[in-house]
Amino acid sequence: MYAIFKLAAAALVALPFVSATTVAPGQGQAPKCDISQANLAAELPANLTALLPPSNASLSQVTIGFGTQNYTCTSGKFVNVGALAQVFDISCIQESKVISANIAAIINEIQGIAGGIGLENWLGSAAAMAGFKLADHYFDTSSGSLAPVFNFQVSGGDFVIGKKLQDIADPFNPTVNVDWLQLTAIAGDAAKFLVREQTAGGQPPASCSVENETLQVPYAAKYWFFA
Repeated sequence: MYAIFKLAAAALVALPFVSATTVAPGQGQAPKCDISQANLAAELPANLTALLPPSNASLSQVTIGFGTQNYTCTSGKFVNVGALAQVFDISCIQESKVISANIAAIINEIQGIAGGIGLENWLGSAAAMAGFKLADHYFDTSSGSLAPVFNFQVSGGDFVIGKKLQDIADPFNPTVNVDWLQLTAIAGDAAKFLVREQTAGGQPPASCSVENETLQVPYAAKYWFFA
């Protein structure tokens, strides 16, 4: 469990210096630091630049999300029925090697621990109490289809409901890690575009045998929000 506590310790130690103190319109707590040099393009493999938002989009937050991808067994296959995650602001520490190097390690450890989802929830609660939880991520079905929601109410902001523009398989281990995405907003003021990358975990087994069986698969991802 070394990576879990290494990641948590690094974030909590940095927190007093990076916690946000102002509210950005619709976007919850604004980063306290200058994030103008944060560069999504520099993180993406050269063949994944389709994930970049339009050049006139301005970066508002860099975050990490921890949660579960949720599935139901349907005709021998696990079908995605949404996700639940907590999203934390790492805008001012996202370039830390401790943070970036341990995203995958932490999810691998969680997956290998009995009761791993409970541990993940505990870590999320601890982070929320520390004050740098930015949003809740879940899916809305009121339109008749799954629509991803990022709700910034916990940090004094609005919400955004997204629509998928780009969906690219994880370039490193696509059978284990969920896809990298670009979304555009169809409702809400919290963001105009968002990008999910550096995913870890979240993919279900290739098949299932118990019809309507449900499955929660822990995952982590880096989310970039653009205004």
